[in-house]
Amino acid sequence: MENQYWIKTCPFCNQGRLFIFKNLDENKLYLHCEECERGYYDLQQIDVAHSFLTLTEDFSAVAATKDDIKRAGWNNLDLKKG
Repeated sequence: MENQYWIKTCPFCNQGRLFIFKNLDENKLYLHCEECERGYYDLQQIDVAHSFLTLTEDFSAVAATKDDIKRAGWNNLDLKKG
């Protein structure tokens, strides 16, 4: 995961990092926990109540690039490279 960006620890499991991914079917970014596989679409509501289990969703996804992050307006986040 060297070329992937993450922002914080997952509030659901308190262990995994929240990596930024791109939902290719909807062309939008989301946060994806590397440990519990929870996802978050809304940066303002990164909490257990607003999470979803990515394994039960049916969409294609890839790690977001720096350009994807900038286009989505998420470039003001404290990005960490992981």
